[in-house]
Amino acid sequence: MRTVRDAKAMAKSLRAELLSRAQVDLSHGECLEIVARQFGVDNWNILSAKIQDSRPEMLPQWRTAFAPTTTIPVLRIFSVPSAKQFYLDFLGFTLDFGGPATGEEGAPFYGQVSRPGTTLQLTEQPYEPGPGATVDIWLTGLADLREELLARDLGVFGPALGVPPILEMHWAARVLILPDPFGNHVRLSEPLDPADRAHLPRWAKADPAQPSSLERDG
Repeated sequence: MRTVRDAKAMAKSLRAELLSRAQVDLSHGECLEIVARQFGVDNWNILSAKIQDSRPEMLPQWRTAFAPTTTIPVLRIFSVPSAKQFYLDFLGFTLDFGGPATGEEGAPFYGQVSRPGTTLQLTEQPYEPGPGATVDIWLTGLADLREELLARDLGVFGPALGVPPILEMHWAARVLILPDPFGNHVRLSEPLDPADRAHLPRWAKADPAQPSSLERDG
């Protein structure tokens, strides 16, 4: 099997055989799940990601290693240098691509940034969503990440202006809300329950084997 299309063909054949031989009519989705388990993974989404990861040349250029399938928020920006300073230098995102949206010199910027578990697209296009959006990103190691942000004196927040405090919310989470230079807000959220944090990406560079500040502080 080389591609997602091959796996889908296997599911289609399986469905036809079950209906023909045993009069069992499963949906295509149910057959995809069976094919995934035949390859030793829990579900079709995992198998699909593994297949595409093994053949990176098949991925569109805009699709990142962090998020092979994802819903991508699009945020309005008004200054490319300010956007890069905030999202790349301050928050530590990677620029996947960026440039004139139409490929013509002077056209509005359109680009994409990513970190593990999160992909955002940034645009100067006037017809894209207006400023004022909030993106809620769930991760672990929030207190350690805040310490890193405090040390980045880039004129965005930095020690002089102060990174906002972490707030404990009534939905069993702690949040750090960071406004970008354009009226959007990046809300970094961390569950209080250790079991809920276990599967989340960790942006902080602290050793994950060591207890996080959240765990040390209770």
